[in-house]
Amino acid sequence: MAYCGNCGRQIPDKAKYCVHCGTRREDLEGNLPEPGVASVPATPEPARKFGGEQVADSVFRLMDQGDDFCGYSIVRMLNKDPEGIKYIAVKDGRKYVLKLFFKYKYSDLESIMGLQKRLKRMGSLSSVHTAKVTQIDQTHDPVFMVTEFVDGDSLARIKANDPGRLNEDFVRQVGKQLVQTAIAVRKQGLSLHQLTPSGIMVPPDGDNITILSSGIKYEEIDERDEVFNLGVILAQLLSGNVLYNAIYNSEHLKAHKFSYIPGVTLGLNKILADCLHRNILQRYNSLEAMLKGLNGLPPVAKDDIFAPQGAAQSLEILQEQRLEPPKRQLEWTFWLLIGLIVAGIALFFIYGLPAILQPGGLAEDIATMFAGQGDTLKTEAPIAPPPRKPENSETGADAAPITPRVDPRKQNLPSEQTYQPSASSGKTYTAPDRSRFVRVPDDTFGFGRLKENPNHNVSQDGFWIGKYEVTQSEWEQYMRPANVLFPGGSFPVENISWMDIILYCNARSEREGLEKAYSFTGGASSVRCDFNANGYRLPTEAEWEMAAKAGALHDYSGSDDPEAVAWHRENSSRRYRSGGRKSANSYGIHDMSGNVAEWCWDWYAAQYPTQLTEYINPKGPSSGSSKVIRGGSVDNGIGTNLGILYRNRGYPDRVYQFVGFRLVRSR
Repeated sequence: MAYCGNCGRQIPDKAKYCVHCGTRREDLEGNLPEPGVASVPATPEPARKFGGEQVADSVFRLMDQGDDFCGYSIVRMLNKDPEGIKYIAVKDGRKYVLKLFFKYKYSDLESIMGLQKRLKRMGSLSSVHTAKVTQIDQTHDPVFMVTEFVDGDSLARIKANDPGRLNEDFVRQVGKQLVQTAIAVRKQGLSLHQLTPSGIMVPPDGDNITILSSGIKYEEIDERDEVFNLGVILAQLLSGNVLYNAIYNSEHLKAHKFSYIPGVTLGLNKILADCLHRNILQRYNSLEAMLKGLNGLPPVAKDDIFAPQGAAQSLEILQEQRLEPPKRQLEWTFWLLIGLIVAGIALFFIYGLPAILQPGGLAEDIATMFAGQGDTLKTEAPIAPPPRKPENSETGADAAPITPRVDPRKQNLPSEQTYQPSASSGKTYTAPDRSRFVRVPDDTFGFGRLKENPNHNVSQDGFWIGKYEVTQSEWEQYMRPANVLFPGGSFPVENISWMDIILYCNARSEREGLEKAYSFTGGASSVRCDFNANGYRLPTEAEWEMAAKAGALHDYSGSDDPEAVAWHRENSSRRYRSGGRKSANSYGIHDMSGNVAEWCWDWYAAQYPTQLTEYINPKGPSSGSSKVIRGGSVDNGIGTNLGILYRNRGYPDRVYQFVGFRLVRSR
């Protein structure tokens, strides 16, 4: 059996060229026997010698037991990897691993330099958990390296043959040793980012690991990628699922969220989740941080074990449980439910139905809706007659002033810095900074509609909205800095969760002496919004779309030409910009298409807003699992995903790249 010295692949014994890369077998040219001609058996030869003064050819012949290579006596071939062939050899009564490198590893200047640097750094590597390098010869052809022989089994073999040995206490110790070794290896400019369980040896009578030289690479790699790879190894060792290689491999974990491992403590699961986050910015930022997390774990016996809801009980537990006798009659709770339903139906026919059928009731509203009239809602109040002047007043000083009728959709914005929503409210509010906010007037518009159906179907009260997306400097006045892709005070903040925005709005409202818009007792499902408060909040989806359209029916906010109004994938190199560098829409609002996408208040539903249930100031579905994201970003190309009607969604407690927000105030 022979292997090509250039590409390392096996070649037929009688071939003159490597069938894979075409390398010529110069030493065999013209000496191969003719097809069909038997060769004459040779007399037995003494043990062959390799190395020394021998001129190497283009072929790696396998050495047999007893062969000599530069003073090392071959015991047997160990294995072959993409770099070369490894043998177990003996010298001076001690076992070693002899590795011969294929020629392609030093076939050009770049390869030669890379191999030299790697071997030199491995020779100076000092770690109790790495195989000691005893000899490196870079001038020999082929280049070879000798390391001490490590007795024991690899973690891959233990996983396959003795998985009970891989309990959590053992894996915790392995994890700490792996991270300590990775730190030492990294100081030499090497890395373990391609290490696998087959490259980690464990002695039969202990738990101190040894990392083989084949698992150590010379590559400049982000430290967080090494954290990720070590997390993959630990997850594979801990998982009891027969598909652990598919569930916890690198490619799968980079595309899917890490799933907690049943039977493993919550503390260790949390550390693995921080190692294996799909977003590199959310992982441990250093090996030292990962080691600190492992050292800070409570003992296994004092930590809670993760057991997913609905997990199957063991057969012994099920056998010990006493079966309840079958129920022979309906329970009282069932009859109570039936009674409540009957009472509800009776109350509806007694009180509810007359209210629906009476003049001005719901039935009349529905009939009006389908009577052939336009779908624009009438929201103007009737004009009240002016009050009469008292007959006994000579000066008219006691007469009530006549308030002229004003259409709020046609009035000009006030030039002063105060805003009075109505003469009867008795309150005067300080308007937001006009350099950062604009007033969107009361109006009606076609929610979820564009040029194919321009008819209006929703009436929306006016509100104030930010001209620009909230910047990183504005965010950091109240919140800790976000893990943004491109830091810059004037850049929009992104990679922040919906729940963090709720906290930001309340903090900013409180700082500026405004009424908080939000109240909550727990997670996103408990958040309530007071839309009458004058504090900061997120726009509803209807408010966002109304502000983005700005009274027009363009494909993008402000224009049918995305180049004029939007930063997108084709013109931004996927880098967002400071607000205001693209043209504003007719309301004076910038970047509602592109730059960063924007969170909204509403819960997300796929059929909304085509199936509306409220037509005046709609606020979205009453519940859900994800929140609406609108506007598209520099991660989207021209087309549907950048269009003004495109809707996306995100979980409120998670962060997403290229997703920020814009502020709104009701008053």
